[in-house]
Amino acid sequence: MWNDEGLSLYRAQAPWMETLQGRIVLRGVHAIETIDNHPPLYFILLKTWVALAGDSEFSLRFPSASASVLIIAIAWVIWKRLREPTAAWVAAVLFAISPLYVWYGQEARMYTLLAMEGALLYYLLLSANESTTRRPTTAVAVIATMLAMVLTHYISLLLLLSIWIWAILRPPRNLKRLRSSFLLVLAGILPFLPFFYQRLLSGPERDYYFIPLTAMITDLLRASAFGMAFPYDDPLWRPVQWIWVGVMALGAWRLARRSPSIGLLLGISFMGPPLLLYGLSHLKPLYQNIRHLFPVTPIAYILASAGITTLIRHHLPTGILASLLIVAGMILGNWRYFSEPYPLKDDWRGALAWVSQRATDGDLVILQDLTLTPLANYYYRGPAPLLLTGRDGEEQNELVRILESSSKAPERLWLIVGLSQETLSRPNQILFRWLSEHGRYLTQQVFPSRNIWVRVLVFELYATDRPPSSRAIPVDLHLPPYLHLRWLEGPEGRSPTPHWWFFWEKGTASSVNLWLGIRLVDETGTVWVEEVQPIWPSYPPERWPSGQLVRQQVRLSLPPGLPPGTYRLRVEAFDLDRRIPANGAPMWESPPFPLEGDTRPAILRSPIARSTGGLQLLSFEPEVHPPYFPGLGLPVRLLWRSDATPPAARSMALFWQQGTIRHLLLQGPIGPAPFPAPQWGAGQIIAQRLILPIPPDLRGHGQIRLILYDERGNEIPWETRWPFYRRGHPIFTLSLSSWPMRRKPIPLALQGRACFGDEVCLDRYEIQPRQAAPGQTVEIRLAWRALRRPERPGVVFVHLGREPDQPPLATGDGPPQGGRRPVLTWEPGEYIEDVHGLQIPADLAAGRYQIFVGWYSEEGRWRAVDPSGERYPMDAVPLGEIDIRP
Repeated sequence: MWNDEGLSLYRAQAPWMETLQGRIVLRGVHAIETIDNHPPLYFILLKTWVALAGDSEFSLRFPSASASVLIIAIAWVIWKRLREPTAAWVAAVLFAISPLYVWYGQEARMYTLLAMEGALLYYLLLSANESTTRRPTTAVAVIATMLAMVLTHYISLLLLLSIWIWAILRPPRNLKRLRSSFLLVLAGILPFLPFFYQRLLSGPERDYYFIPLTAMITDLLRASAFGMAFPYDDPLWRPVQWIWVGVMALGAWRLARRSPSIGLLLGISFMGPPLLLYGLSHLKPLYQNIRHLFPVTPIAYILASAGITTLIRHHLPTGILASLLIVAGMILGNWRYFSEPYPLKDDWRGALAWVSQRATDGDLVILQDLTLTPLANYYYRGPAPLLLTGRDGEEQNELVRILESSSKAPERLWLIVGLSQETLSRPNQILFRWLSEHGRYLTQQVFPSRNIWVRVLVFELYATDRPPSSRAIPVDLHLPPYLHLRWLEGPEGRSPTPHWWFFWEKGTASSVNLWLGIRLVDETGTVWVEEVQPIWPSYPPERWPSGQLVRQQVRLSLPPGLPPGTYRLRVEAFDLDRRIPANGAPMWESPPFPLEGDTRPAILRSPIARSTGGLQLLSFEPEVHPPYFPGLGLPVRLLWRSDATPPAARSMALFWQQGTIRHLLLQGPIGPAPFPAPQWGAGQIIAQRLILPIPPDLRGHGQIRLILYDERGNEIPWETRWPFYRRGHPIFTLSLSSWPMRRKPIPLALQGRACFGDEVCLDRYEIQPRQAAPGQTVEIRLAWRALRRPERPGVVFVHLGREPDQPPLATGDGPPQGGRRPVLTWEPGEYIEDVHGLQIPADLAAGRYQIFVGWYSEEGRWRAVDPSGERYPMDAVPLGEIDIRP
């Protein structure tokens, strides 16, 4: 929801008297009382509905959606009353797919109710115009509808004034009755006129500007047709816009010929409110967008349906073509609304939910817009305190004084704003200026909005010169010549965001691209968290004091279901520009420390499967993106929820199911090794990571099915209505792609003359360079040709030496292609390119040395033969000599 919907929420939840009065209390540093400038009818209906259906987003927006649907029925009966069945169908389609009503039908505001009331008023007036008898019920309905419109939105007064002008132009015999109706409506809205008069003569309001009349008419014509997200400036779609204007004009002409009174009513009702609003704007700007002309929008669809019907009757192909183009434009407007971020109002829900998940109890969250008080109360669920302040002014001054006088400053401050960078840099932005001077900018997150994107700016406010405590452990992580990590302290804080204190020492050089890689690893070596983040972009090492330790807070977001246990931190510092790792080593590893994990029952999602053994499977997600290939291990993450203490399920089996064919993929205990299922409690969420082996002979699409067993090995059935799911519940559909195969020889320089067993032959090869120095790497490129699919995994050895029966002086052994594709998946007749690097020892004496290649597996080396069938000594194939020179 966006700002205005938050005000609807506030009035729907407020006491009845406050709802009727429009009284709103904004929760800033000090409570500020204000008055909502909208009449109470919509909020009375919404409050009644919320009392019955709750205050979920769906419930709050349901009245608006219902009103946008009822408009379709009213449009149908309007044309039925005018005895035009074809126009009734056309109008129903236009109203049903209208991007404008789809947009505002999903907004907890009064605009679709206003449009529905406007359509109902036109129906009643057209019925009265067509009728030859006077009916008191019609007059009562007209008066009630007019009164309801004014009590829904004050802009309806402009429409009623336009209809009154039409009434004056009517025959004198009807003038008395219409004058009486308007006097009754005026008496009903009399209590609200002083407020409207006061608002009209008050000063300019925020976000209201003087809009030319042509811009208002353009908004009315465009938005009523294709909504707010349509590409109006695209030349490709400009003819469609003119077609819409054309059919509206044709419809007005057709209705005026049919009944001059109806034509006059619709024409004055369509043009009168924009003209009156433009005139009032000279006193005070009152127009923002199409919302302030919403009572007029049903007329656009009535006129367009009349025009399309006229085209269909007089020239069917032209009518169908115009209809299809207009429908295509409306569908495009709806598609852009649902698929692109621009049409979103202000995504305060995303911003507040994002902060709720990441801010901790030592932080402070500030939302810089007092009008968002209802949305802040509705969406924010984080542990950090939340304060609201105005966009500028004295309210921010007071908040800055509170921050400066606080005995304990927050560690981080999260500033949520809907302002541009230009606006934030103005002198009246006291809070942002204070944070720029006293805090250290850490990061920001952007959320979509129609105008200026919503941003969350994160600042650090903790002291950086505090020395390490007695709990700190020494670290020797050196990134010469930039910095040195001396101490590490932690973890501190509670899940799901513990933090550590890193104590740095400045080096002799500076770099703007220093990064920190951190991994959280359990006792089995499983990596649970992996983050790469810059080393303090807002406080770079060149600003650190020389010869002093600088303290930095580093936080890790724990994944849901992280089991409690013993973990280690693996830390790596590097210069991204030069790709220089610290100490020339992969990383530094901390001593083990206990971590409580994050098994809180805070994940609300429907389970994939629920067993009778007190266990639910919430999710089964591969940790790599497709495509998936046979022969590889697929890393997956399972998320369990325990319904018992402990659950009866203790072990599991995962199968591949393809039709009636079933392959066992994995069988083992439920839960990670440090925290197995017998230790689980009811309500806990536990994650488990597995490597799922995919056999090389599997192909196509199949289901991954799960079976659970109790401690005695008895199968536990699933709670399902499908009996064939009780034994093996489907939890994931796996699509296996075929490995890309090369059927043409690989053009390398030298021809290979060796085959290994009856499975693989060396087709061609290259050695680069032929002359190398000690310490240099020689590249050996091999082209293999598969004779048949290998039945055993193999490793290629690359040796440097004098003779094949002597110990090698250097090796470059490894699986073909670095193991990226298993040998067991090679197909007959396929060519495979394989590259190995051979590191020449730094102390190797100068001379000429031979390079040997071959294959081996657990059983030993593979039999290597030349084309004549003669076996190579030691099954090592000589490729040629290289010259080693200093």
